[in-house]
Amino acid sequence: MSLEKILEKINLDASQEVEAILNEARQKAETIKKEAEQKAKEQAEAILKQAEVEGRLEASRIVTQAQLQKKMELLKTRRTLIDKVLQAALQKEELKKARLKKEIITPDGLQQEELPSEKLLSELGQEIENEILEWLKV
Repeated sequence: MSLEKILEKINLDASQEVEAILNEARQKAETIKKEAEQKAKEQAEAILKQAEVEGRLEASRIVTQAQLQKKMELLKTRRTLIDKVLQAALQKEELKKARLKKEIITPDGLQQEELPSEKLLSELGQEIENEILEWLKV
């Protein structure tokens, strides 16, 4: 075998080995690329699901807060109206003349105390409000 043929064989073997190494490297690179794409896709899906969950929670919180605010405004309006009705009732001459009394239980027994009409709202406000609401069927 001549030197040229030996060199050609070495070059051919080297070229084949280089080609095999390059093919293997390309396959590994393609595998790594596919794995990275799959991992990125999974992470994107997880982030999207998390964002959807957080969005639903935020929307639910906003709706709940709006409902609570609506109820509070309704209660405030209701109390304002009841206060106006009670104030108007307290302005009536008949009620001003009436001697309202409350009973107090003490260790000495039952005592009665006069209740000025101005104190009526502060003392009985919630009870009166409940009675009015029940009477109005609200």
